[in-house]
Amino acid sequence: MEPQLYGWQHLTFLALLVVVGGGLIILSHFFIKTEKQKMIFLKCVAAFLFVWIIINRISIAIRFNDPAMFIPNSYCGMTSLVLSIMVLLGNKNNITYHFLWYMGFFGGLATMLYPDFLGQNPSFFYIPTISGMMHHGVLLLLCILMVQHKWFSPDIRRWWVFPAGLGIYVLFGLFCMDIFGWGSSMEINSSLISGTPLNWWFVLLVGSAILFIVLLFIEWLRCRKSGKKLFNFKRKEK
Repeated sequence: MEPQLYGWQHLTFLALLVVVGGGLIILSHFFIKTEKQKMIFLKCVAAFLFVWIIINRISIAIRFNDPAMFIPNSYCGMTSLVLSIMVLLGNKNNITYHFLWYMGFFGGLATMLYPDFLGQNPSFFYIPTISGMMHHGVLLLLCILMVQHKWFSPDIRRWWVFPAGLGIYVLFGLFCMDIFGWGSSMEINSSLISGTPLNWWFVLLVGSAILFIVLLFIEWLRCRKSGKKLFNFKRKEK
């Protein structure tokens, strides 16, 4: 019998993710203190993510007998690859995080709650299935740890990075569809969840607008806490 959404295998995986991920979050809070320790820890998690996304892409390329399928053609796949590389090679507060973090956190969370690829094989340990679950789960965990250890902090001044990054994803998807003859890539001609309007233009327009409102609210809370004004318009003296 194929693995079922919220069947025992899915629920067991979620439980293990909560236990292991929660354990890492708690232990790192108490034992990882210095900036160097935080950097090494996050880079180790990023390396673990990199290994799983590579395994996932190789298995998918073999499954479809198409070497081009090694290239990620979904938001989460590309985000797992790029974010793991940026954390491995970069430092805290990298500008790309202001796009990749949102894609990784919400994409990873959504996939953990609704993994639509579970039924592709009778075995939960079918490599494309288990590697897909692993890289989405580790992606979500990495995003949480980045906030915990202050490697990323939401900033309304860098809101523009999100629509710009998503635009790059769309252009990349169009490139792959043209070069490789794919019918869909980067949610072009498809949706994140089948039967919903969650396609590329919906995420770009509605997602960017919602993100702006949320970031504005976070900035208002920060200003309220610090006593600063959200909009400080000074009148020029004549």
